[in-house]
Amino acid sequence: MATRQSVDHFLEQCEGALHFAEFEFNEASRQEHYDDEHFQNSQRYIEEALTDMERLYASSNDQQREMLSRMKQQLNQLRNEMILLRH
Repeated sequence: MATRQSVDHFLEQCEGALHFAEFEFNEASRQEHYDDEHFQNSQRYIEEALTDMERLYASSNDQQREMLSRMKQQLNQLRNEMILLRH
């Protein structure tokens, strides 16, 4: 079973990935091909967070799964927006 601390720590990491990706998405929206490397790195962080989440989800309780599911939804939404951005 996942500990509360491990889930909280993981969610903080996801928040960091989200903030970084949102910043890069906003920059790319305004400046197009300004910094492709950072944009791609932010996409990779989202993918890694989603992959890690699957492993943690399997060992979580119902309350933790709910929190992880909400974060997964946010990550997927941003990932999709980044894919659709004409960058």
